[in-house]
Amino acid sequence: MSVKKIIIIGGIGNAVNVAEQMVDAREKYGFRDEFLGFAFDNESFGKEINGFPLLSKSREVYDKYEKYKDVYFLYQMYRPDKLKERALWLPEFKVPMERYYNFIHPSATVCRSVRMGYGNIIHAGCVLNVNAVLGNHNTFNSTCLLAHDSSVGDHNFFAAHSVIGSNTTIKNYVFTGLNATINNQVEIAENVMIGMGSVVMKSITAPNQVVIGVPAKKLKDM
Repeated sequence: MSVKKIIIIGGIGNAVNVAEQMVDAREKYGFRDEFLGFAFDNESFGKEINGFPLLSKSREVYDKYEKYKDVYFLYQMYRPDKLKERALWLPEFKVPMERYYNFIHPSATVCRSVRMGYGNIIHAGCVLNVNAVLGNHNTFNSTCLLAHDSSVGDHNFFAAHSVIGSNTTIKNYVFTGLNATINNQVEIAENVMIGMGSVVMKSITAPNQVVIGVPAKKLKDM
């Protein structure tokens, strides 16, 4: 299998976390694919971010690297409160869906029956259990659990230690905060922000809201 080379569109926050996790995967686990650098627009960083090269402006990177068929991309320009807005930027980068890369840290457990689309990121220590289904561009930060027979749409972000119960459906643009828990057999509507440490006991059927607490209740509209 040929080695793939990865460029991250983005350059701060979780974009740097992903880069460091890829390096960790190579150094500790013999992971073969290689992180090349960032495509990012903030010139104040100079030529490097955290010691990794800044290769291009974000909206110029595909034109620059399209001809290199071993180069793939990850998208990480999200903010917790702007998942949907930032997801809608995606066509501006002109990257075909099949050129987005799925990064799975070698210490993660992803059952063989899991199905996923493109551009997903599974950080160290995560567990994705039997028959889980992922769409595109989802990020699972360190030590998240996605239980069996659950379904996740597109452009969702699960902060570290998030726990998603079995037979649960999460639609698109959902942010789940640190240590949050979602019960079994519930549904989460689009564009919902679940606060840190919250426990979602029942389905959230209305989109575009922030919920927080134990049990989680609506705080405000997005």
